[in-house]
Amino acid sequence: MTALAPLFRAAGSVLSPGGARAKLTILTYHRVLPEVDALLSNDQVDIGKFARHMAAVAECFTVLSLPDAIERLTAGTLPPRAACITFDDGYQDNYSVALPVLQKHGLVATFFVCSGYLNDGLMFNDVITEALRGSPQSELDLSWLGLGMQPLTDNASRRDLAAKVLLATKYLPFDKREQTCDRLWDMAQPGQTRPRLMMTDEQVQHLSKLGMTIGAHTHTHPILTRISLDAARQDIERNRKVLGEIVGHEPLVFAYPNGRPVRDYQHEHVQLIKELGFSAAVSSAWGVSTQACDRFQLPRFSPWDNDPKRLVLRLLKNITTGQHPTVATDSD
Repeated sequence: MTALAPLFRAAGSVLSPGGARAKLTILTYHRVLPEVDALLSNDQVDIGKFARHMAAVAECFTVLSLPDAIERLTAGTLPPRAACITFDDGYQDNYSVALPVLQKHGLVATFFVCSGYLNDGLMFNDVITEALRGSPQSELDLSWLGLGMQPLTDNASRRDLAAKVLLATKYLPFDKREQTCDRLWDMAQPGQTRPRLMMTDEQVQHLSKLGMTIGAHTHTHPILTRISLDAARQDIERNRKVLGEIVGHEPLVFAYPNGRPVRDYQHEHVQLIKELGFSAAVSSAWGVSTQACDRFQLPRFSPWDNDPKRLVLRLLKNITTGQHPTVATDSD
């Protein structure tokens, strides 16, 4: 990668110049695993892949903190090849695995944290995976979920079943989703304690002290379109208050849970984020941010390439083709 970095930087400076014509690339990650996990999807990011990503990004882009980048995007003072790094949810491996890689390359990042799962919580998708991972059962009767009898014979069958259960539960109302995951856990792992996968308060606080940005991501990660606007307001306000107590100041940037415009959040939620006093928000729509973008619906890019050269090429392609990201409007 090092030999090609000058060429990529030159191309990036043409496609993503500084100033008023600047384009901001925002990368998004979730977990960064210490090793490949046989039960997770093929686009997972382990430490090897993440280290290659960060080395390439550090060589080819100018990485800024998200609040600084948004302020400079608005003012028309972004440098060429501007980029930000973000993480969603608040996984402990962000602290134990990703942070040392970021520090090695002198990079800053934003961590959007669901405060309700800190310390000893477990997000619903992880309840599903972990329930099936260590289950002593050879099959499960999931007729109550519309899935019938399902085998648990090897990693492939457990991974496939996890995907089916996730699809069946992701868009359930929050309470129903939690009840479904609890029932699955009790069936697959009766009497067993759930693992701890999320950061502690102290780790979040330490990230902030190291100069990382802590952003809001709701307290319990509901799909906003599946709860009332009042419930969404309460959940987001609680998230902001809890994180403020941990790091000493309330977050100013927000990430919509799941983040697909229209399907996962709508225009009323964009207005809510503005009313609550946030300065900006990010979605999971693919694209690149320009001065014309809605500051409360900034797109992001999810990298998964193993080859850092392919990663940079895809990022450059995104810069050229992603200038009109999908957004939620008041007509949706």
